[in-house]
Amino acid sequence: MPDNPFWSQAGNLTRTRQILAYFALHSDKLEVEFLSCLCWNIESIERFKNTYPSINLTIMDIYSHKRNRIKYLITDKFPRLIDQAIHKKQISLLTPIIAKRIKSLMGDKDYDIIVISYSTWGGLIQELNSSGAYKIIDTHDFMTSQRMKAESDFEIGRAFKEEIGILSLYNEIWTYSVEEQYIYEQFTNKKVTLLPVSTNSNKLQNSKDDSIDILYIASDNIHNTESMLWFVNSVLPLIPKYKIHVIGRICQKIPDHPQLIKHGIVEDIGMFYARAKMTICPMLSGTGIKIKVLESLHHGLPVITNRRGVDGLINKINNGCLVADNEVQFADGIKRLMEDTSFYSKQKEYAQVFYHSFYTREHEESILNSVFLENA
Repeated sequence: MPDNPFWSQAGNLTRTRQILAYFALHSDKLEVEFLSCLCWNIESIERFKNTYPSINLTIMDIYSHKRNRIKYLITDKFPRLIDQAIHKKQISLLTPIIAKRIKSLMGDKDYDIIVISYSTWGGLIQELNSSGAYKIIDTHDFMTSQRMKAESDFEIGRAFKEEIGILSLYNEIWTYSVEEQYIYEQFTNKKVTLLPVSTNSNKLQNSKDDSIDILYIASDNIHNTESMLWFVNSVLPLIPKYKIHVIGRICQKIPDHPQLIKHGIVEDIGMFYARAKMTICPMLSGTGIKIKVLESLHHGLPVITNRRGVDGLINKINNGCLVADNEVQFADGIKRLMEDTSFYSKQKEYAQVFYHSFYTREHEESILNSVFLENA
């Protein structure tokens, strides 16, 4: 997993911490090495070691230092440009120098199971001693769709072929989205596992302090940023009497506004869920399941969102999510949840039943146990 799992409250990192907690819980049977490379500092290294003392942490430096300009050009930049010119990569982030470093660092080690996060880094499997290992790609997202919006010279056909080729290097493909499960099953001949995304946070009883009417939690990726700017400009003017409490790095990307109360990064999101009545998930684009939607449903909080906000969910109706196609519907959904007690109670019930029907920790652990413990 390239990212430091403590870097933010983004859904992919919440998911990573949960898997690490599973490994730590079964440290008597599993010897685990966690390889990462991005966003680490001394404090986060210490936090990792204190939180998961049984897991071996290895951090790889993927950046080339430019103090020796000639060495940098010969060993990194020129090989990277040649590699890109030949292969015209749309998905993979693997460069020749990173491949060389990973092979030098990890190439001789033997593993029974290897799990690599993201198809963008999936090519690393070819640099490891993986001939005897069971190989799993944890996709997180369908990167062809995810990156199509961000890159102007994107070639969708080339990207799709490249991504499917990367996924086909593995014995098993993990996904959290029913739509992505369908795509992977249709275009690879590999085992595709739909993992339920249970939440690691404790379900708290609603607090008597119900000072948070509306809660929004998000990272600062392009999909969240553009969607929240749409919400601020188009929806907020239609609901002038309501305030939205905002948590996460998204606070850095949206303007100050009298109806927005920004909290930034917080230690205990659960306390905010306990005080909230509902959540919002503006989502005009993007792929994959939204962890923040599942967390809200886990806490029994209805969600108002756009069509993209329910992507990946097993069931799209009667699940605690209200889906809006435009700003008027979005605003009306907020008003109805806030003002219609009977309607709110029904949506709250839908949220709880839906979550506990499909996304329990027991279901998730049964799948992980079948992979990691039954043959341990």
